[in-house]
Amino acid sequence: MSLEHDLTSSELRLFAEILWKLGSENGQPYLRENIIADITTLLRADFAASYIWDSKHHLSKQGIMWKIDQKALQEYEHIWQYDDPITFALRKRQKPTFVHEIISFSNLKKTVYYNEFLKPHGLYHGLNVYFVRHGVDVGDFRIWRSKDSVIFSEREKRILNLLEPYLSKALPFDLSTRYCLTPREQEVVILVCKGLSDKDVSNLLDISFTTVRTHLKNAMKKIHCNNRTEMALLIQHSFNPQF
Repeated sequence: MSLEHDLTSSELRLFAEILWKLGSENGQPYLRENIIADITTLLRADFAASYIWDSKHHLSKQGIMWKIDQKALQEYEHIWQYDDPITFALRKRQKPTFVHEIISFSNLKKTVYYNEFLKPHGLYHGLNVYFVRHGVDVGDFRIWRSKDSVIFSEREKRILNLLEPYLSKALPFDLSTRYCLTPREQEVVILVCKGLSDKDVSNLLDISFTTVRTHLKNAMKKIHCNNRTEMALLIQHSFNPQF
């Protein structure tokens, strides 16, 4: 079935608007915040959350919520992600997946995670998708419907499958996650890859020339590059950041 038969005219306009945002805001750090409501509305869902998976520490970070109590953000990051029976299995699939595909609802209801986290926040029917670019996690969307809503269908999967390549390409790439750079090392690398000299970086970040050189040397060692030109080409070619 084609997309035109899946969506109403208003939904087609919203789909086009999402694509426009992905193109015009490609690589921007606020992109997830700007599209989470549109995607949730397009999928006729009630709630949504989005995180970025830190593969080094096996943690979900940089969370945002839509129509979920913000205290759930802290609860999840500090407590429940360590007792989460679904996220790791969903992430392994990467493609859009219903929660009930990896654990039956009857078994999910027996877990503390459901009874003390999902249920109190109204999260009942779940659909997740994880975005990966060149083997690096760049974000996810965890879409939920309430108990009173109908269960997700293959229609919602088709929509997410169509959006997935655009989202994977547009979401910003976090150098610190891929190469374990410190925040300052990442700042220096991004500015150098923009073509700024060490002196320019020193003035812009208000740090000494020697400190810039130290950060750059440490970053190139972590990235396994011999010089700044090689580093810039590697990052721009492989990960297409919007410098």
